[in-house]
Amino acid sequence: MEIPSLAKVFLCKISSLYETSRMSWLLAQLNLAWNLLLYLLKRPFSWKRGGYRQFVENYRGDRLIPMSSSDKDWMMKFSKCFNCGLCDTVCPALWTLPREKFPGPSLIVTTFARATPDFWAADLDFSLCQSCELCQQVCPNDVPIKEALEFIEVKAQEKLAWS
Repeated sequence: MEIPSLAKVFLCKISSLYETSRMSWLLAQLNLAWNLLLYLLKRPFSWKRGGYRQFVENYRGDRLIPMSSSDKDWMMKFSKCFNCGLCDTVCPALWTLPREKFPGPSLIVTTFARATPDFWAADLDFSLCQSCELCQQVCPNDVPIKEALEFIEVKAQEKLAWS
């Protein structure tokens, strides 16, 4: 049984299209493999080494200082405060000083200990805290408030040294 000539032409066209599409796919795969090989060969030679120094230069203007893993652990401890205000009620500094001079332990822990870019702007006189630690004793979540004050003071000094 002989296939009519029109059908032969049609089958030839389909097979050539099929071969062309397979060839295109093969060329695309070869191109992808070649570019991957070039990337892998160039990568060790084009890597920029900056590390810590590069970080410092990138973020110095924003006053963002690097945080160590221990700093992050402290921040997590401070974030346990849910601002119940019990610490403010027992703070002797708040009994004698206005809030403008000493904002109180709750504000210090909830605001300044969580806003790392603003340590330098805290501008608190940390000597106003009487170090009685009554605030820590009444805290239902055992937030280390005294340590938060010390942490903020150290970080504020670090930020000022950066500028």
